[in-house]
Amino acid sequence: MLDRTEGIILKTTKYSESSVIAKIFTKKYGLLSFIIPGIRSAKNKQKGNLFQPLNLLNLEIYLKENRNLNRLKEYATNYIYKNLHHDFSKQSIALFCIELTSKCIKEHEVNERLYNYLSLFLIELDQQDDGIENKPLFFLLETASILGFEPSMHNILDGNYFNMESGLFENTFGSTQNSLDAHETTILKRLMAVYYEKNEVKLTNAERKLLLNKLLLYFRWHIADFTEMRSPAILHEVLR
Repeated sequence: MLDRTEGIILKTTKYSESSVIAKIFTKKYGLLSFIIPGIRSAKNKQKGNLFQPLNLLNLEIYLKENRNLNRLKEYATNYIYKNLHHDFSKQSIALFCIELTSKCIKEHEVNERLYNYLSLFLIELDQQDDGIENKPLFFLLETASILGFEPSMHNILDGNYFNMESGLFENTFGSTQNSLDAHETTILKRLMAVYYEKNEVKLTNAERKLLLNKLLLYFRWHIADFTEMRSPAILHEVLR
């Protein structure tokens, strides 16, 4: 079957002397793997640049059931970044977001809402000149919402402890394994106020680092086989 769709490059791996295998999050068919033959040869160098992680492409794809590696008929840029690939802070945030996405979706798992959010997020990040330091935290909150386990607003005013297993604010402390303590819960509430209510409350670098780590633990509670991520360590250095 031949069809057209949009796609976001999540990862590219060298294959043979001149080819690559690209993991692409497509709008219509979810996460798919493609073999792109000859793309690393000297004559195809410019085309090969299209398959850098983060790039947004328009694709014409060949699809066959139960095939692990698919093929592309045509591909072209969907959006040209102005500075995302050259701004280290923005690039670090973007790579964190696509690494997180790749750990939350399975092959052939369609999630058009997540695709739309990720593509718009990358474009907005590229175009935004300042105030990007909280964007990884916002991405975590919105992705949790899309995937169906956003922190509940129920009892948010009175609950002093956030239970990561249930996603609820509770009046009693569960355990250090599954609950944030009172101080950590207060910081989470401030983040949610910034994001959902567009509150102007500021977060310190230390608070952002704490929230990033705790929200990743939250994802581990709700995403099966959620393995260790590499990008947060770089992100902490860039955004401090």
